[in-house]
Amino acid sequence: MGLLLAGCWCASACASLPTTSRSGAVHDIVITEDRISPQDLIVQIGDEVRWVNHRLNPVWVYFFRDTLDEVSCANGFSLFWANEEEAVIAPGQSVSVCFAKEDAVSYTVQSEQTVIRGSTAGEGGSFSIPKGLHAAVIVEAAPVRAPR
Repeated sequence: MGLLLAGCWCASACASLPTTSRSGAVHDIVITEDRISPQDLIVQIGDEVRWVNHRLNPVWVYFFRDTLDEVSCANGFSLFWANEEEAVIAPGQSVSVCFAKEDAVSYTVQSEQTVIRGSTAGEGGSFSIPKGLHAAVIVEAAPVRAPR
């Protein structure tokens, strides 16, 4: 029950995030049939990272994060189990997120959705995680400028 309430709170808090970058910088990650480009992307805090689907079919993007203060904007992502973000991207469409603190954030792009089967009577649930392409976004602080 507590997890459900936490998930509802987080989902409502995520809904209030801006949908675009405050810094104005936007970095595209292009998803094609066999690759993600760039595979490792370095951005600054507040920059918008946009995943663009150039495949003929939808893709799912999953990444883990610990707290809401790690994201400052989101467009197209939804909270999944209160500690993971997911987004489905239709062909020719995009989703985006802005990271609010320094970190290395790994993510997976899958051609099918992860399926989670619930548990009953205290038995553990099961996962069906399709093969995916793995990559990362490295978030750095903005360079310090010397006074003039």
